[in-house]
Amino acid sequence: MKQFTLLLLLSITINISASFSQNTEKVDQLLFSGQYTEAIPLLHAMLKKDSANSKYYFRLGNAYQKLNKNNRAINNYTKAKQLNPNSTATLLNLSSCFYSSGNYPKAEQELVKLQQLTPNNYSVDLLLAKTYSVQNKYQQSLYIYTKLNQQDSLNPNIHKQMGSLKRRMQNFIGSLDSYIKAYELNPNDLSVIIHIVQQLYEMAAYQQALGYISNGLNTFPNNSMLLKKKAQVLIGLEWYDNALTILKELKTNNKLSTPENRQLGICYMQTRQYEAALKAFTDCGPSLEKDPIINFHTGICYARLDQHEKGIKFLEDALFYITPPIEASMHLFLAKSYEATQQFKKAVVSYKKHFEMDNTNPDILYEIATIYEEFGENKDNSLAYYTKFIQQTNEKDDLKYEYAKSRILHIKENIHFEK
Repeated sequence: MKQFTLLLLLSITINISASFSQNTEKVDQLLFSGQYTEAIPLLHAMLKKDSANSKYYFRLGNAYQKLNKNNRAINNYTKAKQLNPNSTATLLNLSSCFYSSGNYPKAEQELVKLQQLTPNNYSVDLLLAKTYSVQNKYQQSLYIYTKLNQQDSLNPNIHKQMGSLKRRMQNFIGSLDSYIKAYELNPNDLSVIIHIVQQLYEMAAYQQALGYISNGLNTFPNNSMLLKKKAQVLIGLEWYDNALTILKELKTNNKLSTPENRQLGICYMQTRQYEAALKAFTDCGPSLEKDPIINFHTGICYARLDQHEKGIKFLEDALFYITPPIEASMHLFLAKSYEATQQFKKAVVSYKKHFEMDNTNPDILYEIATIYEEFGENKDNSLAYYTKFIQQTNEKDDLKYEYAKSRILHIKENIHFEK
């Protein structure tokens, strides 16, 4: 009798185990085939019988994550983490859910812990770089992307992200270099082409910009974004007739947004079609009536039509509406363009004007110092601006800070031995 009871219990155990195994296989098949909704009730039933199984919670979290139900996914991944705190897959998916739901500080917190568990994990580093970037922690993000680039230098998306970060850090030359590398690896990425063209335009490298636009239009014929950029570059070259042809066609095809009528108006004005220019400026809408550029060109049009009283009003409004931040930004972009074209004296003047209007960015002092030292050969001025940079910057861990300190010592030594 005892032997029979033991055999019966063993049989029941084996059947239960087989049943659970079959359920697990069925759930995995459903998840693999994308049938997440069907998998969820099965997983809930399995958890009622085995509530301490971290793998079931992980699978349930994964199903909810695939259905973009991040809060439920987070709840189940958290339970899986409590049962198995060192599971890389659980921690990474949990971090990904925090990221997708916009809880970036929590995503960062989990990813930093995960980085300690699994150093040099590509997926972890990539998500952490994105998390830093979206929180405007550009330096930390760029550091990780640079490390990833060393592992995966043929990945165009890494170069693209580095280009974006460098631009936001106002390293325009470095940004352009990264975007060009991304383009060389994948010349069919429209967003990369647009970024390259925009930066070349801002540097007044119009002919180079036209080359990239031409290549882009070969791949993306009649693309309105590229055609708008082409018109913008042609305006920079003062080829207003050519730009006007493009913009008129875009206008006919309803491809111009309300603000983009400004370029159309400028082309009409420069080709002496003043009435048409005024119509285009009016089409910019009331939201842009305080735009100093529109007011300036509208004033010119009225003046050319001998309607001077109207012209004076718009020209005075242009002076009134131009704000220090806009003017400061103009000087900054102008300085970068001068520096890129090796017009270093003009670059220094524009950097100084920018800093006079907006002294919140001590990196400008660093830029002035390096120009004085490398291209102006003015040791006293470079020493003075390196010193100002050291005094005002809060980024003591930045490479620029260490470089500036080393240059101060070097310049002082040179000045001493020259006496």
